Amino acid sequence: MTHLLAAGSVLGRDHLLGNRPCQDAFRLLKDGAKAVAVVCDGCGSEPHSGAGALLGASMTARAIMRRMARGGGLARGEGLDLSDLRAELLAGLASISWTAGIGVRECLLFTIVAAAVSDGRATVFSCGDGMVMVDGKVRVLGPFPGNAPPYLAYGLEGGGAEFELIHDGPAGLVAIGTDGAADMDLASLCGDPRCWTNPDIVRRRLALSRPADDATVALIKEERHG
Repeated sequence: MTHLLAAGSVLGRDHLLGNRPCQDAFRLLKDGAKAVAVVCDGCGSEPHSGAGALLGASMTARAIMRRMARGGGLARGEGLDLSDLRAELLAGLASISWTAGIGVRECLLFTIVAAAVSDGRATVFSCGDGMVMVDGKVRVLGPFPGNAPPYLAYGLEGGGAEFELIHDGPAGLVAIGTDGAADMDLASLCGDPRCWTNPDIVRRRLALSRPADDATVALIKEERHG
């Protein structure tokens, strides 16, 4: 079993014109027969949410992989415990906020779309808006009323942001993206063989679509041998 992974981010047109940085982030991890991809989109109205998105993508990917490595998730043929994962991530964000003395809303508001793949099975979940494609079937997540997605960090203020399970079952190809990639032709992107050999192709394809908002896409393709 082999996993091919690819991802890329591009600065949105509106952020470029407003002289704002890209507030999207992604993290890819692979360990033997297990692979994880996470994309995060920082709250556009907050000044440092891009840093939070970067932290969120890394924290989420590592937390998922730890569960899979110790047999607490897909490695054992069972679904991930999303409630337990949410609690761990909120504890981590609370520690960062307290240790660094940073505001939750200023830095830590970001959406999450994540995929974990092992042995022909995929679990895909989200907190907030974005997009998902599993074996050619696309689902757009959101938009939410007032363009205000339920950020995970609202859980530190007593809010009810929970993970939504999007897919839990067989899958050979998974693509996830932030809401800025909603107009991207994911099927065409995944069908481009250069995605799996050139680490910059996803970013280039996103740039050609000229998204208004920051856009990020991550891909996992599982191939069997023999």
